[in-house]
Amino acid sequence: MITYKCKNCGGQMDFGGAGGFVCPFCGSKAFMSDADFKGNEAFRKKLLQYYKAEALKKENDYSVDRFWSCEGRDGYSLDNGETLTVDYMIKTECDGYVCYLAQRSVVYIFEKSAEAGAFLDGLGKLSFPAADAKLHRSVPELTLKLDLKEGKQALVFRRRPNFYPAEYFAPWTSSQLAWVISRMENVCCLLKFSELEHGGIEPGSVWVNPLSHEGALFGDWRGVRPLRGRGDLISLRKTAIALAENTREPAELYRFLNSEPASDAFLDFEKWDAVIEKGFGGHKFEKNY
Repeated sequence: MITYKCKNCGGQMDFGGAGGFVCPFCGSKAFMSDADFKGNEAFRKKLLQYYKAEALKKENDYSVDRFWSCEGRDGYSLDNGETLTVDYMIKTECDGYVCYLAQRSVVYIFEKSAEAGAFLDGLGKLSFPAADAKLHRSVPELTLKLDLKEGKQALVFRRRPNFYPAEYFAPWTSSQLAWVISRMENVCCLLKFSELEHGGIEPGSVWVNPLSHEGALFGDWRGVRPLRGRGDLISLRKTAIALAENTREPAELYRFLNSEPASDAFLDFEKWDAVIEKGFGGHKFEKNY
């Protein structure tokens, strides 16, 4: 039998974090070992399901997104006669499409459905390493495709709380910029793994979560092509310089941003990792905002 009683005060313990229980009366914590779970696989599975559900709730908790605010509203007529209403914070007009930062979505409105198809084709060329289950979060994740009047098409992508274009928080201090560059290097490695070139890495296409230090590459995926050179790695450096408050300190950062990229993204990431170690004293979590 597994006891839920607090060994300190005898009170009934509640589920807590990190695989254990918390006493609501005295605050004592208890953690379950494999020996505690022996002979009770059903309970183990239920506990795992509980923690997964709790993690998902936190990940989708938009109440913690204190940066977002509604700055405008646009409407589009669907082919079926209904209306797509987009409440947005940021609206960006690009060549052939409009991009909206909505509270729970990133919405692209394409002037022509064929252009929306080209965007999805670009995304569809990506290959993901089996060992990295979270790498798909680094690129747009489609949730809905809608046909609009006049041959237009809407693509709706997931937007997790606190994700914004990196330029929204610019200028970045060097220590903050370091993890943004790391995320861009991650994306470039994904593109290299897929033998693809994005061709549109810029301040508006690099999206980040300053609280969790995650990153994603939005922007325009219509121009994705077979990898031919180091264009994305060059764009990475230009983007970082455009976002930076000061690129001269530490000196290792300055040299990296003004250097020629390595021959491929994997080697370039190794080059960047050396900058983290020598210029920033190793990998640290830089608290933002």
